[in-house]
Amino acid sequence: MKQCLRRIVLTVLTAAMLISFGTCGAADMRVPVLMYHDLTDDPTQINSMRITGERFRLDMEFLQQFGYTPLLPADLAAIEDGTQQMPAKPVMITFDDGYRSNYDIAYPILKKTGMKAALAVVAGNMRAEDDSDPLRGSLHWGEIREMSESGVFEIGSHTYNLHNPEYKGYGAPDGINGVMRRRGETRSSYTARVGGDLKTGLDLIRQHTGQQKVYYFSFPFGAYDGWMQPLLEKEGIRVTTLTNGGMADLQNGLYSLPRYRMTMDKPLSVLLQQQDKAEPAVAAVSVNGQKSELPAYNINGSNYVRVRDAAMLLAGTKGNFDVQWNGAMQRVELQSGTAYKPLGTENKPLPAGTRRVRSITAPTVADGAAYMIAAYQIEGYTYYKLRSLGELCGFAVEWDSENQMILVNI
Repeated sequence: MKQCLRRIVLTVLTAAMLISFGTCGAADMRVPVLMYHDLTDDPTQINSMRITGERFRLDMEFLQQFGYTPLLPADLAAIEDGTQQMPAKPVMITFDDGYRSNYDIAYPILKKTGMKAALAVVAGNMRAEDDSDPLRGSLHWGEIREMSESGVFEIGSHTYNLHNPEYKGYGAPDGINGVMRRRGETRSSYTARVGGDLKTGLDLIRQHTGQQKVYYFSFPFGAYDGWMQPLLEKEGIRVTTLTNGGMADLQNGLYSLPRYRMTMDKPLSVLLQQQDKAEPAVAAVSVNGQKSELPAYNINGSNYVRVRDAAMLLAGTKGNFDVQWNGAMQRVELQSGTAYKPLGTENKPLPAGTRRVRSITAPTVADGAAYMIAAYQIEGYTYYKLRSLGELCGFAVEWDSENQMILVNI
């Protein structure tokens, strides 16, 4: 177990499941599209458009832990063209506007978790590459180019300057927002005004990023206008998104996709809570060469074990830890480097039969820091993926295919 680990706190959050998103087949064309804007490391600055970097990290860890494949707009286009397969568990992560925090906070988290995102920029608001203003809130083109070239981000358009600049980016009093046609505006005038803005923004993106094609457009305020569609098609835009919530279904095409707005009061672990089948099993385990067995549930090909059983397994090793129930806080607390005090309920045989189970929605807190690792609630107990528990606690978990055994090395 890591030397820095002092305590892991496991809390079970009882919350209504908004979506049961278990393993889906390759023929399923539904994709959850997630909408983010700004991020902050200051929890006093959160609002409906800004969440903490920690919350975003937990969201991305959830996707990583449960095997989601991130799709970019170019991927959606390839899937529609039939040149790319839909993954079993797809997700599309999007950012609007082009905030500096997308580079400072989101970019490192995406790289660490293996996730990717589409970024729709208001091109007219992006700063020059040599802008060294420490207080700037927007990205500069050098950052955008780096993000694009990394493959972690695909850059799209949020218009050049049609995000209600006259109202400082807020909704218009008359309800005419973004690319919506103005009262009395002719089709030709609309094409010149909005089409010109679209082309200017796309030209800047191509110029500064090197992206030969820009596939993605996000409607400002989610305000759609039918006159915009042919302009988008003319410029080669293949994917567009709105702001209405719901699951996107690619069978209906790639235009006007709904998105889930991600806020502090809606963790992704709740929005996409997993619903799976659990099969009781007995896992053969070798700890530093000492063979043992653990009651386990097999879920999607991985073994999930009770944390108390894992504590018993590691007792007497350098990775030993104690488990205590904190009734006041309704949570389990683990203390590293302390002998485990058994309750007598460890390693109980599991009842026969397949169970329908749901993933937990609360993070695990280790030494004051929260982590979202793969775990399910089954009959009052929390079962962790053994490999994920090892990553958190500092022991290596490998699979010995020859002997059909889990190898734990401390």
